[in-house]
Amino acid sequence: MDKIKKFFEKKKADTKFKLAGEGHKLNETVQQPKLSKNLAPTQARSEASTSAAQQQAAAAALARFEKKKDPTPQQRSAAIIRAQALKELELEKQDTSIQKLTLSEKTQQLPSSNELAVSGVYYKCPLIGPEVLPKKEIEKLIKEFLYQQLEDEEAGLTACLVIHTLNKPQEKVQQCVETLFRYLDNIVQNPAEEKYHKIRINNKVYQERVGRLEGVQQFLQAAGFQLKSIQNAQQEPEDFWVLLNTQPEHIEYISNLRDGLISAEAIRPDLDRGIQILMPSQAAQRVELPSDFFWLTTEEIKREQQLKTEAAEKGLMLRTRAMRERDEKAASRKYRFTLIRIKFPDGPVLQGTFKVNETMQDVRLFVCDALEEPFIEFNLVSPAGVVNQPDIQDSTLLDLQLCPSAIFHFTPAVASSSGYLKDELMILMQSM
Repeated sequence: MDKIKKFFEKKKADTKFKLAGEGHKLNETVQQPKLSKNLAPTQARSEASTSAAQQQAAAAALARFEKKKDPTPQQRSAAIIRAQALKELELEKQDTSIQKLTLSEKTQQLPSSNELAVSGVYYKCPLIGPEVLPKKEIEKLIKEFLYQQLEDEEAGLTACLVIHTLNKPQEKVQQCVETLFRYLDNIVQNPAEEKYHKIRINNKVYQERVGRLEGVQQFLQAAGFQLKSIQNAQQEPEDFWVLLNTQPEHIEYISNLRDGLISAEAIRPDLDRGIQILMPSQAAQRVELPSDFFWLTTEEIKREQQLKTEAAEKGLMLRTRAMRERDEKAASRKYRFTLIRIKFPDGPVLQGTFKVNETMQDVRLFVCDALEEPFIEFNLVSPAGVVNQPDIQDSTLLDLQLCPSAIFHFTPAVASSSGYLKDELMILMQSM
C-alpha cells in the first residue's frame, strides 16, 4: 500500500510541475500565449470566465489595499455585492417563502440550452490536470494518462491501476486481480518450482478471468514474463507466459508487485459541483434540467406530465406495500443527479450538482467549504420540512425525496452583518 501511495504522490508532484508551464529565466520577458480559435467550447468558456474572475479579483485586491489606508470602512467589493443582492431582494415580486424546485410541467418541448439551470454534468480528476469535462471525455484523458505512465520505471504499478480503472464490471476486475495474485503468490511462496514459472495462454481460467482484460499483458511483462511458444505433451507448439528471471531480488520485486495489485484502487473522476452564485430573482425561476440528470430518455422525459397524472390517480386508490415499494424502485431509476440550491439570509443563492446517492452530510460539507467562516453553526431547512440534523446525516438525497432539484434555506445560529460566503465565490454572482 505504501508503494502505491508513493507512486501517487510522485505523479501528483509531476502533474503540478506540468501545470506550472515552461520554465523561464528571471530576467527573461515572457510573452503571454494567445487563445486559439479552435479551443473546445468548455475550455474556451473556462478561460473566459477565469479572465473575468482575475479582473474582479484584482478589483477586490485593490479594495483591500484601500482598506489598509482607512480600516473603518467594510471591504468595498463585498459591500457592493451585498448592496446589489439587497437591491434584487427589493425588486422581487414573488413570495420568497420556502418552496421546492420542480421540473416544468410542460415537457412537450425540451428547453433550449440558455434556459437550463446548468449546461450539463461535468467531472474532474486532479491527478491528470485541471480540466472539467463530460464524463466520457475525462475518462478518455485518464486512459491516455495511464498509458503514458506505462513507459516509465513504475510500469508494474501503473499496470495495476490500468486493470482496476479501465475494466468493467467490478466483478470481472475482482476475478482478474485474484487470479493474477495467485500466479504471483505461487512464485513468491515457491520460487524454485518451475511449474509456477509458466502460464498457459489457452488455459480456461486464464482465458475467462484474465486474458480479455485491459492491462494484463503490461502487468505480466512488468513482472518479468515473456510470451514464448513451447511444445506441449502432444508435441504441438503452444503459447505460454514464461518467467525468465528467478533471482532473489526479482522475486522480492514480484512480491511487492503482488501486494500493489491488491492495494491499488481505480482512478475515478470526481463530480464537479458546477458551483454558481445566483441572485434571488434568478433562483426563483422554475428549474429546467438537462437530460444528463436523468436515466430517462428524451421521449420518457416528455412523458413526465402523463406520469404525474397517473401518480395523482394512484393517490386516490388504496395501494399495497408491494405497490409502494415498486414505485419507489421506479423513482430510484429515474434520477441520476440532483441540483441543490442553498439560499442565504443576505440574498445570494449557492448552487451545486450532486449524485442522488450522496448524503445530507455531503451537502453540509459543500456549504462549509463555501463559507467565509466554515465553523459557524447552522441548519439547512428544506421545503419538505427536512432539517439538516444528525439523525439524517447519512440519508441519501434520493431517500429524502430531494430529486431532481431542491432548495434549502441557510439558518445560522448567529446572524452575520458582513455576509456568509467567501469573497472569491461572491464574484461569481451572475449578472441579470
